[in-house]
Formats: sequence, C-alpha cells, structure tokens
Amino acid sequence: MKPQPCYVQVILAPDGFYPQALQWQDGTLRVLGVEQFRTTGVQRRFRVRTPEGVYDLGLDLATGIWQIHRRPGWLARARALLVAQPRYPLPAARRRTHLRMKEASLSLASPSEGGGHASRLTLVRQ
Repeated sequence: MKPQPCYVQVILAPDGFYPQALQWQDGTLRVLGVEQFRTTGVQRRFRVRTPEGVYDLGLDLATGIWQIHRRPGWLARARALLVAQPRYPLPAARRRTHLRMKEASLSLASPSEGGGHASRLTLVRQ
C-alpha cells in the first residue's frame, strides 16, 4: 500500500521559489539546503535537508498545495542527530556555563554609580 502524502505549509525564501521552512505537526522545521530539484508533470519536487533529516516535498502547480512525499524514518533522524553533534567537544573547564554569565552581569557597574555610559567608541566610515 502506497503511503498517503501529508499536506504542509511552506515558508518560501525571499526569491519566492525555494522552501526555507516547513510548518507541520505543530512545529517549524528550518530547511538547511535544497539537495535536488526536478519537475515532473505539473509538480515541482524538492529534496530538502533539515535538522531531522531529508524530506521530499512536492508543489502542485495547478492548485498551489505543498505535500510531503517522503520523510525520514527513525534511523535517518538518529543519523542526522549524530551528524549535528560537535566533532571535538570542549573539555569541561572550557565549556560555557550559565554561572559565568551571571557573574559577568553582576560585575557591571550600575547606572546610579555613573557606569551607564558607553565604555568604548567605534568609528564607522561611510
């Protein structure tokens, strides 16, 4: 039995041709890149890479309806998750922590002490 295509809302790139994000199942998936594009009859097909894996999208030119024809399975989603991990993680002492960010914000002088002005000057040429 052939799986039924799922209908999806697509946010297009500023050029109005390529998909930029998918709104589907109460969430938004960002498109990282378009791997393949082809036209079959009255339908444009896009193979797009997302953080979850590779999706096949189709745009029916007659009706303007977007459909998902193939979505990644659990193995492809797990592989995409592993690829997204950093190759060489930092040692624990060099990782950013929320504690250090809080210490930095506390060390700034308050405006009542006269420290509310800019401490540096930037010159921008036009």
